[in-house]
Amino acid sequence: MIKYYKTNNPADCCGCKACEQICAHKAISFQIDDEGFWYPSVNEDNCVQCGLCEKVCPMEEAETTLHPKGKAYAFQLSDKELLLYSSSGGVFYAVASTILKENGVVYGAAFEGKTVKHKRVDCIEGLFDLMGSKYVQSDTGDTYSQVKRDLKEGKEVFYTGTPCQIAGLRLFLRKEYENLLTADLVCHGTPSPKILADTISHIEDRLKSLFVTYSFRDKKVGGWSCSSSSSYEKGNRHTYLKYSKEMEAYFKAFISGHLMRMNCYQCPFARIERPGDITIADYWGVKELHPDFPNISKGMSLFICNSEKGGIMLHKFSSTNFAKEVDLLEAANYNRNLQMPTAYSDERELSYQLFFNDYNGFLKKYYKGNYLKDSIKAKMVYVIRNNEWIFKIVSMLTHAIKK
Repeated sequence: MIKYYKTNNPADCCGCKACEQICAHKAISFQIDDEGFWYPSVNEDNCVQCGLCEKVCPMEEAETTLHPKGKAYAFQLSDKELLLYSSSGGVFYAVASTILKENGVVYGAAFEGKTVKHKRVDCIEGLFDLMGSKYVQSDTGDTYSQVKRDLKEGKEVFYTGTPCQIAGLRLFLRKEYENLLTADLVCHGTPSPKILADTISHIEDRLKSLFVTYSFRDKKVGGWSCSSSSSYEKGNRHTYLKYSKEMEAYFKAFISGHLMRMNCYQCPFARIERPGDITIADYWGVKELHPDFPNISKGMSLFICNSEKGGIMLHKFSSTNFAKEVDLLEAANYNRNLQMPTAYSDERELSYQLFFNDYNGFLKKYYKGNYLKDSIKAKMVYVIRNNEWIFKIVSMLTHAIKK
C-alpha cells in the first residue's frame, strides 16, 4: 500500500499519478484537497495488496531512478524567432523538434483553460503549446499509459516534466526503453492549480473579460527575465496584458516558496544526480561565469546530459546552434534547486489562508508596488523592446551612462 495512504502526510505524495495508472484493479483514484492539490484515495474492496503502487512511487523509490552526475552545456537556439518564443535558450524546442522530425511523439505541459495538463503532440505546430515555463503543477492524467502504448508500437517518445513526474514515468514503465528520451526540469516547486486558476479568475473579474492565454515568461515584455503576460477577450475586444498585480503577487509568493506542494520541501530530486536523460534549466549564472558568450541577453539554457541517450541527442543539433560544455558544479552554484529543495516556511500556511479567505490581504502581502506606475513602466519597456531602432538608442544611452 502506498505510503501516503498509511501516513496521510501530504509530504509523502508528489501527485504524479503513477500509482493510479499502474493499478489494474482501479483501486486508486485521486481527490482534490482544500488547497487544490490532488492526493490518492484507495478503495480497499478493490485492492488486492499486490504492492505495485509502492514500487512506482517516486517518493519511496527516488534513489533507484537517479543517473550519475552528467555533463553540462550552455545552449542557445540559432533561430531568433524561436528563441524569442522560448523561456530561456530554447533547448526544449531543439530536442522536441528533432524527435518529431524522426516521426516520434512529444509529451509536455500545456494550458487547458485555467489549468495545466500534460498532453501528447505529434506535429511541430503542436510544440508551441508545450513551450514556455509553467509555474504550477501539471496533471499527468493517463499520459504514462499513453507513453507505454507508443513505446510498444516502436515510436520514439520524448517526455518532459518535473523530476518527480519523470521518476514516476520510469518507475511506471518498470523497464528501460531505448526509444524513450526523458527530460526533467530544475524545479523550484509546484504551486496549487487552484491558486493559479483563482488568480486568473480575479483578473477576469477586474477586467470584466474572459481569459484566453497566459505566458509566465514573455521575452517581448521584459527580455530574458520573469516578466509575464496574458490575454483576455470581451466581445470583439482583445486585451494583451503586459502587467498585473495579481500575477506579480502570485509570482512573488511562488519565488518566496510559500505556495508549494508539501512534498516539494523534501524533494529527493533537488540535487546534481537526476532522473531524466536530460535536465533543462535557465543558465542564470552565465553572465558571471562566461561573459564572453554571445547573445546572453536573449536567453541561455543549461542543458545537462545525464545519460548516453542525452549526449546522442545533443550531438544531433549542437553544430547548428550554440552549445558549449561548462562546469556543472559552477552552474549549480547559481541554481539552488540543483543543490537542495526550496525551504519550508510557516509563511506558507498564512499565504494559503490569506489567498482563500482574504485575497486583498494576499495582494497586500506580496504586491508592494504602485500599480499605475508599474503598468506604465511595463508598457514603456514593451514598446522599447519591440521597436528595434528605439531599443538600439536606449541601449547606447544606457551603455554611455554606465561608462
